Amino acid sequence: MISSLEHLSRWMNASPPANQHTLHCLIVEDQVMFLQLLRSMLEAIPGLEVRATATSQAEAIALCRADEPPELLILDLSLPDGDGLEVAHTLAEHRPDAKVVVLSGQARSFVCPAPLRPLIVGVVDKTAAFSQLQAVLESWLPQPNAPLTPRQQEIYGLIGQGLSNKEIARATALSIATVETHRKAIAQKLGMSGAELVRQASLLGRLNQEHLRSSD
Repeated sequence: MISSLEHLSRWMNASPPANQHTLHCLIVEDQVMFLQLLRSMLEAIPGLEVRATATSQAEAIALCRADEPPELLILDLSLPDGDGLEVAHTLAEHRPDAKVVVLSGQARSFVCPAPLRPLIVGVVDKTAAFSQLQAVLESWLPQPNAPLTPRQQEIYGLIGQGLSNKEIARATALSIATVETHRKAIAQKLGMSGAELVRQASLLGRLNQEHLRSSD
């Protein structure tokens, strides 16, 4: 079993490119706010489609028994109506080639049952979820053909804060035309449209803010 985030990120980096296959994902998490944030993070990953979410064991088991079980299961172990591992066992019966990422508040003491070892590829500690999930997310996000320059990284961060080109120009003492040129270059390097660029930058910005709040 892959038990560290570093190994989990490597596994995700080795997944098939987005243009070859769309990975269908089910998120099982009973904390609604965390579930919503997690879904928004995963939906920004090219090649990954969140098909469904569940907040209980019964709902998740029913989805794993459906005609098209998920290929990737993001699984909280502590559910209000039972053990999350029962969901993983059900998925193993209906889709043996699926993969599971476990969310646990006691990740260090988690012992993977032998029958589930082929499925479980990582265990994410929920007490450090924001920083760990950010690392996982960044491993999935499109990598630029060339690294962003320091100025482009600065502008990318400001885009994530929701600033317009005019506001970015004022904050960086650049002309609006120069900001627009940098913005186009960033989008080209990341291989995404302007709308996708804003979504990804905003998502990572939100995640950074949540992580800072959780660290206070």
